[in-house]
Amino acid sequence: KLKTVDLLINGAGILDDNQIERTIAVNFTGTVNTTTAIMDFWDKRKGGPGGVVANICSVTGFNSIYQVPVYSASKAAALSFTMSIAKLAHITGVTAYSINPGITNTVLVHKFNSWLNVEPRVAELLLEHPTQTTLQCAQNFVKAIEANQ
Repeated sequence: KLKTVDLLINGAGILDDNQIERTIAVNFTGTVNTTTAIMDFWDKRKGGPGGVVANICSVTGFNSIYQVPVYSASKAAALSFTMSIAKLAHITGVTAYSINPGITNTVLVHKFNSWLNVEPRVAELLLEHPTQTTLQCAQNFVKAIEANQ
C-alpha cells in the first residue's frame, strides 16, 4: 500500500554464547544482509530515494560483558558496520544510526548461557545492575531518530 520504505530497523538479536554461529548470524550477519538488500533500493547512485537504517546494537559494542564475549563481539561488529555505513551517507543518501541500549528488561536477559559456561549466574548478576523497560528503550529510540543523532 505504501509503495516505499523510509526506515529499516534491524532489531533481531539473540544472547546465547553456547550458539556461536547462530549468535553471529543473527546479531551481525543478519544486520549486514538486510542493510545490503535495502541499499539496492535506496542508493541514490542508482536513482534511489535514500532512507534511514537504524540498527539496534548494544552498549556491549563499546564495553563488552566478558562472560558473553561472542554476544559482545557480534554487537561490536554490528556497531562498527553501522558507523561505516553512516560515513557513506554523503555517497549513498542513506542515513545510519546505531541504537545502543543498556540492559533492557526483556526475556533475553532473564536466562542465557555464558561462553563455555564460565559464569552460570551471569543473567542473575547482570540484573543486579540498573535496567530499563522495553517502553523506555523504545521511547529513547524514537527520540534519538527524531533528534537526528
